[in-house]
Amino acid sequence: MSNSRRADDEGSITLGLVVMVVAMLVSIGLVVDGGTKIRAVEQATRVAAEAARAGAQEVDVATVQTSGTTALDPARARTAARAVLDAAGVVGEVHATRTIVNVDAAVTRHTVFLGMIGVNSVTGHGSAEAGLTIR
Repeated sequence: MSNSRRADDEGSITLGLVVMVVAMLVSIGLVVDGGTKIRAVEQATRVAAEAARAGAQEVDVATVQTSGTTALDPARARTAARAVLDAAGVVGEVHATRTIVNVDAAVTRHTVFLGMIGVNSVTGHGSAEAGLTIR
């Protein structure tokens, strides 16, 4: 009787072990690739802030000289912000007006473990805004 019980139980530990190993790998993947996502968000936010600050430095000198009011040159502000994004290898959008520069950036990184379940990359988004402060 004990021989037939052993024959029925064959493979049950193996299946349980496989399920546990897969669950453990997914958990490790979430931790490792979750860190990758966090780093992507941090980089996107940092680069967006740098780009917005660079754009906000593009003051329209002619307006300052003729009217005494301070304003940005939107075209030059967009160009300066875009140059920062390009230099960092980050994709994004830049919007500029006479008073403010908005930058939205995105950083995509490849995953290490989550590729096993079809998630091959994660994207972090960041945004920043800079403008003129008149005192």
